Amino acid sequence: MVRPCLPLVIAHRGASAEAPENTLAAFRRALARGADGVELDVQVTRDGVPVVFHDASLIRLTGRLGLIAQSTRAGLRAVRVCGEPIPTLAEVLTLTRRRAVVQVEIKSGVPVAPVVRTVQRLGAAVVLASFDVKIVAEARRLAPRIPRMLIAGGGNGPTRRRARAGTLVPVLAALGASGVSIDYRALRSPAFIAALHRRGLSVWCWTVNDPRVMLRLAFWGADAILSDNPALLKTTLFGSD
Repeated sequence: MVRPCLPLVIAHRGASAEAPENTLAAFRRALARGADGVELDVQVTRDGVPVVFHDASLIRLTGRLGLIAQSTRAGLRAVRVCGEPIPTLAEVLTLTRRRAVVQVEIKSGVPVAPVVRTVQRLGAAVVLASFDVKIVAEARRLAPRIPRMLIAGGGNGPTRRRARAGTLVPVLAALGASGVSIDYRALRSPAFIAALHRRGLSVWCWTVNDPRVMLRLAFWGADAILSDNPALLKTTLFGSD
């Protein structure tokens, strides 16, 4: 039996199982599927414009050579990801405003200030997040009132080890973070989630596409689950209409 307080349904890079990742099409699809929020990745162009794109390089998603950081916003307007344009952060936040919470992942090496300025200008409800402790600390310095999270896990090494609350809690406290967004494979029991909850911290789990894992994490008390397929996640947790 799933606990009464179900986790938030967060669309990873939008509804990326149904539309090209990190595009307006993917975010519109996520909203249409009833997601509570979306997760996105942000890079910053040479002329200081935050754009929603996962990789530093264009090659994987567009087939073009070049780096986002060496491109201008104008130069990216004609670039397509499976036929979809690369959106700016402002475009996505305008689309999702008052409709969904947004986890904004800032990649290592990406300047934080342009991202913060965009969020503040639009008054958007976001959570700033990064694997990079220095970026989370910089986000706190620049915008202490914007919630932030540390992202943990990933890869084939530390991911496979049991997550330890005793290790993470002091780091989260030093960052003034609201919680952690963690690779679900690092969780072996509900004890980690319970330990963070006792300290008033939230636990988001990524990236979950298996219904059995979705139900297990919900039962364990996860606050949010990130999935490429928010429709599947929503149906698994709430049932079909």
